[in-house]
Amino acid sequence: MFPIECSCCGYAVSIENISQDQKSDKTRGFCPHCKKWFPILLPSIRKKLIYLDQWFFSAVCIEADKPESQHALRLFSKLQKLKKQQKIFVVTSEIHSRETSAIPEKYVENREKLWQLQNDLANGFISHNSEEVFVAQWRRILTSQASHDSFPTADIGLVNPHQLEIGVRIQLTNHWRLKLHRDNARPPDIVNQEIRAVLQRQLENMSNCRDVFECLSYVRAHWSKDIRQGIASWRQQRNLHLLMEHIVNQLEAGRIPAIPAREKLAPFYRIVHEVVQGLDEESTLKRWLELLENNSANNLCAYIRIRSALEAALLWKCHISGVLINNQRKFHAKYGLSRQNDIDHISTFVPYVDALITDEDTHNFCKLEVVANELKQFPCKIFSMENYSDFDTWLDNC
Repeated sequence: MFPIECSCCGYAVSIENISQDQKSDKTRGFCPHCKKWFPILLPSIRKKLIYLDQWFFSAVCIEADKPESQHALRLFSKLQKLKKQQKIFVVTSEIHSRETSAIPEKYVENREKLWQLQNDLANGFISHNSEEVFVAQWRRILTSQASHDSFPTADIGLVNPHQLEIGVRIQLTNHWRLKLHRDNARPPDIVNQEIRAVLQRQLENMSNCRDVFECLSYVRAHWSKDIRQGIASWRQQRNLHLLMEHIVNQLEAGRIPAIPAREKLAPFYRIVHEVVQGLDEESTLKRWLELLENNSANNLCAYIRIRSALEAALLWKCHISGVLINNQRKFHAKYGLSRQNDIDHISTFVPYVDALITDEDTHNFCKLEVVANELKQFPCKIFSMENYSDFDTWLDNC
């Protein structure tokens, strides 16, 4: 470590007198000689960003006594060592928080252990959820701030994960996140029923698809349709606000105006609202619609490109089998909430991290041609239990 000298008197300051504030992202030192605080500018060092999905966390934290977890534990030990050496940065997200908070009360001890592990590994930096990343990607595309191939870590809520870390870190508590997710969590059975209904409708409407690539076109068309409906809903709501001003003026003038019926907001209304907020709204929406009408995958944000490919692979699997699994537990793992969370992990973070660990089944989906075609556009390496040895070798080169 290079010596840190007080900027006021030049006195050498020891590590214990240096602190990094997570909230302000600033580092400062306290000089015991002149009794003054002074700012410290730290360099950035290229760390490898690694994303561990919930399955890996569970293997090393909750199921550590199982034989199949032993290799994961050895890898985890290496990860901790590399993290201490500041060669890697472990990304933990709101998706992890959501999955952890969904663990039932009877397993509260496991829930707390898992949460503490995730938070400690990430130094308290909890990355954004998929919706926030979706918004960030579209805002960049629509404002032409960068090319479609640019993926700054600010998209996922990390200002500078490559910054050197020294001294005492002032780490905020994130337990409120766990409580918030737990208080707002919907019962998994209800969510799985809704997922089953959606899959069933999609299967009924995709009879003309001859292969998985036509299925992908079908899925992407629905994504575009949802966004267009969100834009239409946003415009209706904007016009309603303008109309309400007119209604107020009418009432103040003693006239009784016609009150329009309030229409139900489209599911993507809030997303559209966040994308256009602070921008030239109408020109932004016009450009967005033009991109969607072009019907080119290259005009879609990375999240949609990856997620739609995974959704198409899953839907095609349903189509080939001809039946959805009736067993609730199996459905939860193969098609339901658990699988949708896996898809969220992949779709959201592959463009931003150097390596991502997932379960074996999801990894197999990633190797299917329809998914692999999208993933190969990103440098991220995907690992699972089936190629732990490759991950071990990859870590040696960090």
